[in-house]
Amino acid sequence: MEDHSRGSLPPVQRFAAELRRLRISAGDPQLKTIAARAQCSQATVSEALHGKRLPSETLTRRLVTALGGDWGWWSEFWRAVRTEQDDLKHPAGDAPLRMHEVNMVCYADAPALYRAATDRVRAARREIRLTYVRLHPPDHWVSSEVTAYYEAVLQWAREHADESTSVRRIIGVPERNGTPPPAYLTWLHRHQAETRDVYAYEARVMPWNSSYAWHNTALLDDSVSFLTFSGAGRQQLTGFSVEGPVFLSHFASMFDRAWGALETLDDYVARH
Repeated sequence: MEDHSRGSLPPVQRFAAELRRLRISAGDPQLKTIAARAQCSQATVSEALHGKRLPSETLTRRLVTALGGDWGWWSEFWRAVRTEQDDLKHPAGDAPLRMHEVNMVCYADAPALYRAATDRVRAARREIRLTYVRLHPPDHWVSSEVTAYYEAVLQWAREHADESTSVRRIIGVPERNGTPPPAYLTWLHRHQAETRDVYAYEARVMPWNSSYAWHNTALLDDSVSFLTFSGAGRQQLTGFSVEGPVFLSHFASMFDRAWGALETLDDYVARH
């Protein structure tokens, strides 16, 4: 396994072919053996080996570990395949998006926005990509709608732990001279412990050196995008949602590029 160059096979099938080669090099263990080692179902292993879908990064790591593979190589390979798959889904030549083609919903207030986002999270089928870039950690907000939203995200990840699905969250942590605020660091440690065994959930950290928050996104499957914007006051938040894969693809592309460059939550917490 020398390079990640694109070949004649579709990216997911090429990934599956390499995974089958790894299985053979590991002595061709039975599906039930691999599943036990990787802590997932035999059906999930079979889907990954036969290219039914690209397994999540977390699941791939568990499968590679179960088969004695080099995770350093496989992590790069997985990202290359994921990028290629995204490029095929959203080619550069897509027709321009016209505003009259967009189904946009603007929300009257933050509770309405969070209720709508929670409902769509619960209905997600395959993938959830989230960003959280604010000056205070999530547990700073006391609204019941906010609490329900974050609980729904983790519950979805727990319920989909044995499938080729994933929740990925980019957490923008405000820093001063490379050091996060104590309250933020406390939350990061608690969040790491809470999600350690939630295999469908992954988080990476983006150091945030500005004195203001940024817009945030929730990208659900390839169907709906939520965008939120912080106001001047701590509790002020506005936002809207847009249906459709074309609009979502632009933010998904930015998300995936950032994801590949960021530090994992585990590594960030270990450094602090």
